[in-house]
Amino acid sequence: MTPQDSATRILDAAAGLFAGRGYQATTTRMIAEASGLNEVTIFRSFSNKQGVLAAVVGRVAARQPGKALADLQDVSVREAVRRLAQLEVVNGLADGGLMTRLAFEAGTVPEVAELFAGGPQGNLDAMTGFFAARQSAGEVREDLPPAVLAEAFFSLTSSFVIMRTFLGLATPDAGDRDVAVDQLLELFWNGASK
Repeated sequence: MTPQDSATRILDAAAGLFAGRGYQATTTRMIAEASGLNEVTIFRSFSNKQGVLAAVVGRVAARQPGKALADLQDVSVREAVRRLAQLEVVNGLADGGLMTRLAFEAGTVPEVAELFAGGPQGNLDAMTGFFAARQSAGEVREDLPPAVLAEAFFSLTSSFVIMRTFLGLATPDAGDRDVAVDQLLELFWNGASK
């Protein structure tokens, strides 16, 4: 097994445990057992549990919608928001509620709070900038602060994920999920468009 394969197994196992149990309740021994590796491999690869957490959060953060904005400059604002909503929901469901669980722990666990300092806020800032630019171009309502538009966007997509990962609502298949997200977008768009 290559070091990359080991690291992937560790991160996959840790992400599942952090989502299900939380960071604080997860030990490196649990991560080792879930990954089928030993703790020494974890320590060699990531130094400690906080290093594993940083890598898990980094992996998720790399897929956040705020990172995709540069690729959406040449599409209509509605299409850009639709793609971002789909990306947000797909990633949130794939993460199994990991970021939501960690967000709750950020209030009481300093290691988690440290990693969250720029993550969700950076994503929100990126979306706020997106809406500000689209307001300047006359493509969305100008009477609402761009930060409010960004928060409303995330409220719709996050609620879809939270209701399925924590409240037990059935996760629809990909086609039905996309239709549901498009319907949420329609609600958002009716309030955000000019």
